[in-house]
Amino acid sequence: MRDFLEEAKKMISIPSVSNEGNEELANWLIERMKLVGLKTQLQPVTHSLENVSKRQFNVIGILGDSLVNDKLKRGLLLNTHIDTVGTGLLTNWTECAGNPFQAVVKENRIYGLGSADVKLDFLCKLRAIEKFREKKLRQPIYLVGTCGEEIGMFGAKYLIQSKTLNPRFVLVGEPSDLHVVYAHKSLNIFKATFGFQMVAKDAKGFNRRIVIESFGKSAHGSYPHLGVNAIHQLMDLIRDSAEQGYEMKFVRFEGGETVNKVPDRALAEFYLTAHQFEDYKRFFRDLVTQTGMEKSFKLDAGGGDDVGIRFIPDSVFECATRISDYFRKISLQFSKINDPTFNPAHSTVNFGQLKQTINGLEMMLDLRILPDQSPDEIEKEILKEIKTIAAAYPMLNISGAKHRGNSALGMTLDHELVRICKDAMVSAGLPVKLDKKATSTEAALYFKAGYEAIIFGPGLSMGNSHSPNEYQLLEHLDAATAFYEKVIERVCL
Repeated sequence: MRDFLEEAKKMISIPSVSNEGNEELANWLIERMKLVGLKTQLQPVTHSLENVSKRQFNVIGILGDSLVNDKLKRGLLLNTHIDTVGTGLLTNWTECAGNPFQAVVKENRIYGLGSADVKLDFLCKLRAIEKFREKKLRQPIYLVGTCGEEIGMFGAKYLIQSKTLNPRFVLVGEPSDLHVVYAHKSLNIFKATFGFQMVAKDAKGFNRRIVIESFGKSAHGSYPHLGVNAIHQLMDLIRDSAEQGYEMKFVRFEGGETVNKVPDRALAEFYLTAHQFEDYKRFFRDLVTQTGMEKSFKLDAGGGDDVGIRFIPDSVFECATRISDYFRKISLQFSKINDPTFNPAHSTVNFGQLKQTINGLEMMLDLRILPDQSPDEIEKEILKEIKTIAAAYPMLNISGAKHRGNSALGMTLDHELVRICKDAMVSAGLPVKLDKKATSTEAALYFKAGYEAIIFGPGLSMGNSHSPNEYQLLEHLDAATAFYEKVIERVCL
């Protein structure tokens, strides 16, 4: 186990945040796969996403017959995404002394970014495959590490479209608490865009600058109730300020790193007139003290530049608030429709990112919708309401769109792969636990492409993935390895 832990620490230490690329980690894994005797391929993955590194790779390893027949499904594909979300606020990584890439082993846990979601699962699969390197395989074993899962699953999409592999069964790695997950919600990412021209500063005396930072707690976008949304906190504070009569001229809004994570930081920069400046600072101090939110906000105040200041039009914040409130209303409506086989039992909404562009603002929202609810109908209602709101602001160029999505996973207990996994759990000494999941995964892509696919992995997802102090349970690593061995025996020997 010690050598395995050293490899786990090494893997965590190599950053593979989605938008920064994964080349270093991909190359390290290729060399590690070769040591196990796998035939390897480093697959460059192209994409058209803005502000995302082009150095993205899938790693592919094959044990057994490497000939792929596109008309015949053969073998077992073990799939794990090797990218991670961003770090978030480093100060929240207390177990790692502020460095989420410096893995820390403490009692029965290993802490670090990607420890549960889901880098170390790849090592479990690699360790399981190593047992079969000298065996005569009836069916090939495929091991794949995909890129870009956290920002659109473009690595898995590219792999499927390339037809590089044509497996019979697919096991997708995600933290599942060692449960076999056969169904999950659909992923629906919406973008609301505001186009406008910045307004030149006039002579009305808005020359006192305020920057307010809002600090929340990150969590996975599928479990928004486990986090504290810094964007919502900030918008509520600004709304309270406006209701008290403070006239603010905004120059900047931003919040969140990625849409599928509860944002733990947001920021607004604005200007006040000199006669409101001191009053506002007192108002801010009194408000955060009375509400016990002194640690949730930080205010930086001072004089502004006299030259070159350009303001966001006054109506932008009001309009953005209306759209945000609409999605909060959707969240309340979702909470009334429950399916107790899921946790959370209802569909959810996460306001994950607020981003300013050269002449505009973007709001990104993540909706996880129960399989029995229609994403298409919900999309129609959302776009209709955004259009209605936009009509009240003719000076702004407002549009709404479904940015991307992933269908629900709809495997059943009668599928052959589910039965194989049940037998493997018994043989590995694990309790048989079949489950559904709130998060969206690459398994739905494989299922939609015609493959039987389930989700399994070591570690906890809820309250752990996309959160500071993310950790993996050491005993889960051994248990997952044993499970993968038993599945391989049943499918490939």
